[in-house]
Amino acid sequence: MFEDRFPLVTCTKVREDDQRQVTVKEGKRKVTIKEGDPKGRHVVIVDDLVMTGGTLKECAKVLLAQGAEKISAYVTHPVFPHDSWKLFTQSDVAFENFWITDSVPHARQITQHSPFKLLPLADVISEGLLGLSFVSH
Repeated sequence: MFEDRFPLVTCTKVREDDQRQVTVKEGKRKVTIKEGDPKGRHVVIVDDLVMTGGTLKECAKVLLAQGAEKISAYVTHPVFPHDSWKLFTQSDVAFENFWITDSVPHARQITQHSPFKLLPLADVISEGLLGLSFVSH
């Protein structure tokens, strides 16, 4: 779906003991500066769930080091225990946008702070299940 319009760069995480290692891969090959690099691009990291956000920040660092111009993120389930979302409000890695859904009760509170933005699920789910739109367009 997106591959036709946007180049795909995949970040993968490997844990060794208690240390997190992040490498950047495109397709099934490791990305080098010569091919598939994110140089000059606004990269959007897409993930299903975030806890502390450490992996997202490490992935962003790797992408920026390889020339990405800007970094944004989209996460469906922003769990963020112990207010760990605050690590993104004053971070050494600046996220242009950080889109989250309201799949958790505290999502609206989080989106009162930059760079977070809310993407409500109710309308999308109601349209998909019932063919109804509860938000006037």
